[in-house]
Amino acid sequence: MSDRNSPNWEEKLEQKFKDLEAEINRQTTPVRPFNPQEENSNGTFTRVATWYQGLGTPAKVGVTVVGVVVGLSILNSILKLVTSLIVVGILGVILYGLYRTFIQNKSNS
Repeated sequence: MSDRNSPNWEEKLEQKFKDLEAEINRQTTPVRPFNPQEENSNGTFTRVATWYQGLGTPAKVGVTVVGVVVGLSILNSILKLVTSLIVVGILGVILYGLYRTFIQNKSNS
């Protein structure tokens, strides 16, 4: 009697394994292996461009406006920094000239 039930049990178990495997294959997506050269070709700019193309028209306008404002703000900060460095340089040259004219001439006399 046990010989008669055994093949049926094994067939049911094998069928369950096949069903589970099929369900797992449906639920998971295959993972591609890591390829360093592929990562370089799919850079940040490409990912951002793909993301931007996927946006709707109002969202594209909003992202563009925010990008322009942030870009101009960064440009403004850089120009202020350069202007400050130029002013400090000019002030340093003027102070050095005054030092050479007044203080160094007095010490030589």
